[in-house]
Amino acid sequence: MKVNRPGSPLSSGAESVEPLEARELQNALKTERFNAALAQLEAQAAGGTGGTPSPVRAALAQIADASNLSSSEGAAAAVRESARFMVRARLKEKFRETEQGSTLVERLSEFVAADPLLRSKLLDILHKVKTV
Repeated sequence: MKVNRPGSPLSSGAESVEPLEARELQNALKTERFNAALAQLEAQAAGGTGGTPSPVRAALAQIADASNLSSSEGAAAAVRESARFMVRARLKEKFRETEQGSTLVERLSEFVAADPLLRSKLLDILHKVKTV
C-alpha cells in the first residue's frame, strides 16, 4: 500500500504556491469577458452625448483625437492605448499600481490589439467617438 505524504509536515499538498493577491487577480480576470467588456465600453462611450460627457467617453475621445485613425500605425497605437485604458479601468484599485497589474495590463492590451475581432470593435468605438 502506497501512502502519499506532503513535502512539508506544515503544509498540505493541496495548497497553492501563488500568493493570495495573484490568485485574486486571476479570478477577477477570469470573470471578465472581453466582448462583454467592449459592449459595455461602447455603451459608456455612446452615452453622455448631451450635457457633460462620461469619463469613459472623454478618455476614448482624447485617445481618438490624439491619433491618426486613418493610418495603420496610428490606428494600432490607438487600439493598444484604448485596450490599456479598458483593462486598467476594470482592475480593482489595489492592483492598478502593482507590478503584476502593470504586466497584466500590457499583456492583455497586446492580446486585445492582436485579436482581429476585438481590435476592429475597439477601432469602431474610437471612430464613433472621434466623429461625434
